[in-house]
Amino acid sequence: MAQRRNSVILTIDDEENIRDSFRMFLEDYDYQVLEAKNGQEGLEVFHREKPDLVICDLRMPEMDGLEVIEKIKQSSPDTPIIVVSGTGIIGDAIGAIQRGAWNYLLKPIQDMSVLLHAINQATERSRLIIENRTYQKHLEEEVTKRTRALQKAVKDLNYSHRKLKNSEQKYRIIFDNLQDVYLEILLNGKVIEVSPSLSQISQYQRHDILNTNIKRLFPHIHELNRLFIRLKTENKLYDYEINLQDKDGTLIPCSLNASYQPGSNQTQDKISVTLRNITERKQAEQKIERLAFYDALTELPNRRLLLDRLDQSLSRARRYHHYGAMLFLDLDRFKNINDSLGHPTGDALLQAVANRLRRELRKDDTVSRLGGDEFVVLLSDLGSDQKNAAAIAQKIAENIKIRLAEKNIIDGHELHITPSIGVAMFPTDDIRQETGNDILRHADTAMYRAKDDGRDTIRFFLPSMQAAADTRLAIEKELRYALERGELLLFFQPQVNSAGEIFGAETLARWQHPEKGFISPATFIPIAEATGLILPIGEWVLQTACEHLKEWSDNGFTINHLAVNVSPRQFRQPNFVNQVQTILQQTGADPCQLGLELTEGMVIDNILDTIEKMEALKRLGIELSIDDFGTGYSSLTYLKKMPLDILKIDQSFIRDIETDSNDAAIVDTIISMATHLDLKVIAEGVETSFELEFLKEKGCPLYQGYYFSKPLPNEQFVKLLKTGTTII
Repeated sequence: MAQRRNSVILTIDDEENIRDSFRMFLEDYDYQVLEAKNGQEGLEVFHREKPDLVICDLRMPEMDGLEVIEKIKQSSPDTPIIVVSGTGIIGDAIGAIQRGAWNYLLKPIQDMSVLLHAINQATERSRLIIENRTYQKHLEEEVTKRTRALQKAVKDLNYSHRKLKNSEQKYRIIFDNLQDVYLEILLNGKVIEVSPSLSQISQYQRHDILNTNIKRLFPHIHELNRLFIRLKTENKLYDYEINLQDKDGTLIPCSLNASYQPGSNQTQDKISVTLRNITERKQAEQKIERLAFYDALTELPNRRLLLDRLDQSLSRARRYHHYGAMLFLDLDRFKNINDSLGHPTGDALLQAVANRLRRELRKDDTVSRLGGDEFVVLLSDLGSDQKNAAAIAQKIAENIKIRLAEKNIIDGHELHITPSIGVAMFPTDDIRQETGNDILRHADTAMYRAKDDGRDTIRFFLPSMQAAADTRLAIEKELRYALERGELLLFFQPQVNSAGEIFGAETLARWQHPEKGFISPATFIPIAEATGLILPIGEWVLQTACEHLKEWSDNGFTINHLAVNVSPRQFRQPNFVNQVQTILQQTGADPCQLGLELTEGMVIDNILDTIEKMEALKRLGIELSIDDFGTGYSSLTYLKKMPLDILKIDQSFIRDIETDSNDAAIVDTIISMATHLDLKVIAEGVETSFELEFLKEKGCPLYQGYYFSKPLPNEQFVKLLKTGTTII
């Protein structure tokens, strides 16, 4: 027997690093991986190699992912397709599902087990579909074959008396060994023949039914009447589904093939029937339907079933002039639990959340899991008064917050979780009648506003939120191409000592859009953080900064400290230290001149991993500083343990030291604390002579701010380095 080949997966993505990461991961699980860098090439590989499963991006040159999905489904409708796309647009996800995609994941995928789970689920579903189709084909072939045999046997009964004995013997052998049930029924319902195989699918024996009325097996009169009427007009029926009632009242689903046979002078009209138990087929169909409409982990309705119910609820709301609401829940910091305790614990927590949500809902409401840690609650018929309906939705959302905040004991761990909840009321006063997808998008937008407003809170959707979300999405799309188009630049803001001499600088990223001009870092950096684009951007900033550092040194411009900001996601990469070391080796930059700036929140989160990485960076000779010190929750105990070199006083304290005695006291305390800890201290945001003199008086020796210089492009900064001082 030929050895069964491993499953073949085709990845279609225009990003080589994504394809490489998928290939390396999947090959570890013995999958054979094929690759295509665009849609056209992907179709060629698909038609040539006929893979078992396709992983496809949406945004690709020449042919986008939606067109690829359509073409694959036209030629091979049963091939599983999983979309892995960087776009978070709900419309893209819905479009992909409508065109035949089986699942939709966002990239970059931080946890590749999510992809593996989606692949396993898709291949299992594909296997069930193929098995079910094979089984149905087998059933049809068996029924056809056995029906022909029966017809031949019946025909043989009309042979001459001379051959009657042989014909009866042949008929009896076939009859006694049938697995399907054979019946002959008169038009008055009397059973004049039934095969012994009846006992194989029910508790009845042949003698229980023979010469009785067929209503004993099929007591539902309307089903029998409909069957007889169709037979009189069509003469034959195939795969007619009907329920057989067993002795104990159990209903057994059966598939019936029947033919109407007119009688002669000596015989009455009758119906010949073959009957097959299709319980297993029905169970397989139910399993497939369950996979299609319910979440496998929580057994809650999935996105497809939710949207169907939402459209129905929206139609009823318009028809009867009442209001409903959609609550979009995202579990705050759920990823931390998954990362620290593992996916089994995370899955158990998701199941606990699902159970609590079920208990909070009314009978007509729906709770759904969209995927990951996102849940949706659909509230129907909240009354005809809009304000009162909103109040009810608010109350239910608050009850959900309270319920989910209760502790969970899972695998011996006491876990606490909070939700950010976005609420969208429907229908709205908008002239354009919104769809279910619109309502889902509105609730999603409101949920992200709740996230932005500090998490563990509730926000109702406002039209202005959607406008802001659209703007954010447009920036995200353009930001994906900004790096490769060379639109990102590095600026440098000098850091000076009390004599006005430049001793260092802070590296700042700027985005020069070809049409919109300079886009503020306050606008695009948070988006880069949220989407994961901060990783390639952060690596580019570090690489380019080190290249400049080497260039300045080669040209005789010595700078003691060039600070580069490091994002939390960048720092949390397992290979971050190796990445820094590789960049230093490639550029030839002096690590003793490089400084990395970390935030307070970053260093406190997972303190052991933080200290380990900081010590590794220190061994390379790199200076480490805490940026925006005083705005977070740093512990003095942690500060003493960390191998720090510099504290940077946040500009929010410097700005008001002239008018706010509290800020002045905080600045004085930070300077004193840094001195006792033997740390350098740099004051950010110095803009006036009063601020400078105050800082000098308190013993702060290093400064940065517009009072000395604004951030400068490389050419202007190099000119400033030639002077060695800034204007004071």
